Amino acid sequence: MARKKEIASPASAEDQARLQSLLAQVSDLARQLRSSQSQQEVEAALAPITSAPVSVQLALSRELAQGSLGSAGRERSQEPQGLQGLPSAAEGPRWSGQDAADLLQALYHYSPEKECRKEARRSLIRLEGARLYPQWQPPREQPTTFQALPPRFWKGLVSETRERGEVQLFLCWEEGYDYDEARLIALQLDFWQQGVRDCIVERAGKRRIETRLSELRGLLEEVRFQECTLAEGRRLLEEALAVSRWRGQELPESYRYHLPLIRQLILEAPEAEAGHDRGLTFIQPDLDPEELVLTFIGSWSLGDFGLAYDLLTPQSPLREGLSREEWIERRRAWANEAHPTRLTVSFVTESEQPQSGLWLPGSTLSSRGPRKLVEIGWSLELSETPLSGTLPEMAMGTAVNKETGRHWFWTSYTLQRQDEVWRIHSMTDEGARAQGLPIPDLQQRIKEHDERVREISVQQREALLKSISLLDRPDPQALLEEVTRRLTQAMHYEDALLVRLPLDQQLVENAYNHAATLRNGERAIVYLERLAQRFPGRRADALRELAMTEDSLATLFEQQGLKERSRRFDELAEQHMQESLALRPTALGYALLAQMKLQHTAAPLPPPEVLQEAEQLLAQARALNPNRAEETIIEAVLGTIASARGDQPQALQHYERAASLSPDYPGIWLALSHTQRALGRRAEARESLRHALRYNPAELQAYSELVDLAVEEQQFGEARAVLEEGLKQLPQSAHLRALLAMVLAEQGDLRQAQRLLEEAEQIDQRLPSVQAARELLNERRKQR
Repeated sequence: MARKKEIASPASAEDQARLQSLLAQVSDLARQLRSSQSQQEVEAALAPITSAPVSVQLALSRELAQGSLGSAGRERSQEPQGLQGLPSAAEGPRWSGQDAADLLQALYHYSPEKECRKEARRSLIRLEGARLYPQWQPPREQPTTFQALPPRFWKGLVSETRERGEVQLFLCWEEGYDYDEARLIALQLDFWQQGVRDCIVERAGKRRIETRLSELRGLLEEVRFQECTLAEGRRLLEEALAVSRWRGQELPESYRYHLPLIRQLILEAPEAEAGHDRGLTFIQPDLDPEELVLTFIGSWSLGDFGLAYDLLTPQSPLREGLSREEWIERRRAWANEAHPTRLTVSFVTESEQPQSGLWLPGSTLSSRGPRKLVEIGWSLELSETPLSGTLPEMAMGTAVNKETGRHWFWTSYTLQRQDEVWRIHSMTDEGARAQGLPIPDLQQRIKEHDERVREISVQQREALLKSISLLDRPDPQALLEEVTRRLTQAMHYEDALLVRLPLDQQLVENAYNHAATLRNGERAIVYLERLAQRFPGRRADALRELAMTEDSLATLFEQQGLKERSRRFDELAEQHMQESLALRPTALGYALLAQMKLQHTAAPLPPPEVLQEAEQLLAQARALNPNRAEETIIEAVLGTIASARGDQPQALQHYERAASLSPDYPGIWLALSHTQRALGRRAEARESLRHALRYNPAELQAYSELVDLAVEEQQFGEARAVLEEGLKQLPQSAHLRALLAMVLAEQGDLRQAQRLLEEAEQIDQRLPSVQAARELLNERRKQR
């Protein structure tokens, strides 16, 4: 292979002095360059450099890059040094990295010597590797004989991920002499919250940019990309910038740094260069009807109204005849007052919509292709605002939790297939429609739902009793989804009946039971409050149930990071329990109140006065002749008090008593194992954990602690067997996968550990145990 032509270096003392003089003028030359307004002024600013011998110009370009990298704490280049006696890296350069980058940019564009332009380009690439970029850009004039040709748009790619609320946008321009180089601007756009999330700018040969595009696309597995014009890329960027402004988000530093270039090449590019905007949405075309409706509800609730608009047919009445910008602006005004958040979906189901054979004048659906009907039950936290009534897609909440602001909706959507994709044409508010049904119809529909739920329950019990093969049993997931859908719809019908029959206590009881069956605490509270307010004979019990539900929600909100809301529900739980006891003292009420007080002040340990107050409450409970279940709670709480005081033997006695009274009492075997372990009774602790799994095979903490005990004793085989059994019960547990990966890594099976860890990371890579497993696996690999 032929060697590249070596670049001469200045050898004479005169050339060395010329170079030293130029280095001393770098800051002044860069300042003069930035003030230049035309090509002639730029050439005049560069004259001290371009009039020097070629060897001096080449050495200057190398030294500008090397000195700037050295000032950033990087190693000096290994390229040959042409001069002696230059400032050392320790002394630092006499210019800033920005001065160097701007001068090199000017030399690349305006030096009359080809070798000097190439050397300036090489130095620029080295600076880009250290994230040093030129801010100065050549004046927009016709190029001189030696100036690089102006950039021209080359290609654009967009990921078909708009339905996720984000896209990856890659825009490329041809540059350089004979357009043999290219510049890439890669933008990560987030339409839900941040707007512009990241920005990368790279410049290299076209082949290298092609390779870089392949690398970036390879990072997004199973994501399809579609070609786009500059006009389409600009539209996506402008929409993301509008999101940033609306959300009040600061643009990332990488974007702000490259803003002059982005303005020149994208935002302010002439229309003739931008090309045609075909109106493409870049939404994955394979969304099925259920996915599409879920995407519509999700994007709408998250404030991505542009995506919601694009998921409607052009003829949809939900568009109200508004332009996309008008439609978005109206809903942002609503969102600024309603503050929608925390969407939950209870069910979504699809059914074929029968097509009418009649043609109706003006009908947009009767003459078109296939249609689908999708029903969905969902809820959203909202603040009340009059603007809600101005949006045709805003359904009526049939139930509202006043404390959290959560509204429950039931809607259906008619979908139409256009251009090989499904889009929403119209919406029906099923919850509002239920309000208009006659009372007998509502009662009949509730009855039908309840009968079907009981039928499913009987079928499941019979299948278990008769040991019917798993292959012959109905799909449990499908049955669970059906039960959820039927109970949710039944509650909407009950909400409609409660408007007509507000004093029907049994109706409220039934609605509460349906919510409790679905473990929907927030909705159960709505019916419990109604029971407590409207039916005096039920008030004491309703308040106790209300307190217990609020206490459970407080724990859930804390796990979700909603600390203030968790504290609020702790307060409500204690308040309502005390109100219940004031109306009718019960052993259960006193025991539960004692338990609440300990839990609500458990970090790090309840103070002595709280422990004493809890003991007094338990004494009051005992004075009311508690039954077996109530005695279990009392003993368990006494164990908690003894443990908080450091009296582990006493705590052990109470926990053992509670376990003997009610072996299936939630958490009792875990509490017992903790105490036994604290007392050094490891074998007994292990047996208690196995008892916990016997009563609850899905108890994640029990598996974790069994593994912990086995690992402490270097029993990795036992730990592996426990985790494999746990994954049979909890197949989607990232935590158990991570623990198993760590055990396998300790056994030296790094390949299997890697596979399990990758699965865990796909489920939840933010989990602390998953991150710990990754660190351990990386460490074990280094040790090999």
